[in-house]
Amino acid sequence: MARLLFILLFIPSIVFSHELKPSIANFQFIEKDNKLNFKLSIQLNLEAILANIDPSHSDTDESKNSDYYNSLRKLPAEQLLDVFKKSSINFKDNIFLNQNEFKIPFKIDNVQIDKIGDLKLSRKTLIQISGSNINKNNLQFGWIKDYGPILFRVSNLKSEIVYTEYLKINSISKNFSITKNKSQNLFKEIYNYLTIGFFHIVPKGLDHILFVIGLFLFSPKFKPLLIQVSAFTVAHTITIFLGVLNILSISPQIVEPIIALSITYVAIENIFLRNISLWRPMVVFIFGLLHGLGFAGVISEIGLSQAHFVTSLISFNIGVELGQLFVIVGCYFGFAYWIKEKPWYKKYFTNIITQSSTILILTKLSVILGFSRELQNQTTLRFFVSRVVRKKLQMHLTF
Repeated sequence: MARLLFILLFIPSIVFSHELKPSIANFQFIEKDNKLNFKLSIQLNLEAILANIDPSHSDTDESKNSDYYNSLRKLPAEQLLDVFKKSSINFKDNIFLNQNEFKIPFKIDNVQIDKIGDLKLSRKTLIQISGSNINKNNLQFGWIKDYGPILFRVSNLKSEIVYTEYLKINSISKNFSITKNKSQNLFKEIYNYLTIGFFHIVPKGLDHILFVIGLFLFSPKFKPLLIQVSAFTVAHTITIFLGVLNILSISPQIVEPIIALSITYVAIENIFLRNISLWRPMVVFIFGLLHGLGFAGVISEIGLSQAHFVTSLISFNIGVELGQLFVIVGCYFGFAYWIKEKPWYKKYFTNIITQSSTILILTKLSVILGFSRELQNQTTLRFFVSRVVRKKLQMHLTF
């Protein structure tokens, strides 16, 4: 079982800068010449679509097409647009806009691609679509499963959001209309952002999962775990709100490596700390503030409902907590329940998580320093770090 856990934590090449995030679609009703028209803007990762990256991956580097994706990321906006126009992808045929089960004709007005920025962060592309002479009711939206999940919003003639739905892979929206239904819309907002928050942890948030596992492995007993998780929860809740409100903002280039460092620190401290002290929750709280900024960056990119801003923000945060709870419950019933009383529990599993986290931080730093992906994936590097960490710890523990 120990070897299995080692593989699960150790093998994935964890590179957060190419995380696949949901697309965002905004449908706007417009009245012109006594006719009801619409505009639809879709914010997406065009490089991932062109490279045919499977949306089930949590990171583009998990795909066999990652090299092509990375090459597209380096193209200037004009060249990337040219690749899009010459590609075999028929974007219009892959979008579903239906009314009473009949397809609505539309045209692509513009494709706006951001300039090359930080290559470690995904680039945004905005595709603008329009159509005319539609009815107010019984409309549906969707796109093919290859494009991944999408957050879909509908605005009325006054630009008020009247409908929101989070569409998972290979799904189509329910019927929507120009009419606002407050109670139904509020319920959907809560569900949508709960889902986004949960999925950001499980399965996509491998960095946050490892941190929570590090807290759990210190002691599966209720009191130490409650103290640590409470400190982490309060801290990241604070910075989620501060980040989303633009009161506090730190570059992801700073936040992400520190998040990786937090995992390694907690894992190593698990080895030498025998009982929980005042220092431990303080450290967890500080690291929680940084994890919260990471969460805030995600939700800021996706955007929050204008009509239910506070509700959607709280729902996202609750979704994150549910994801963390899922990880803790999984750890407890997966292995801790059966072996928590064994004398070798703390020594054996903290050693494994420390090695895994060391690989994580080295992988993260290799990305930041611009090393090649081949170097990040070297089995030799992983084996070397494993041996070094093991030898260093043998002075204190028996592996």
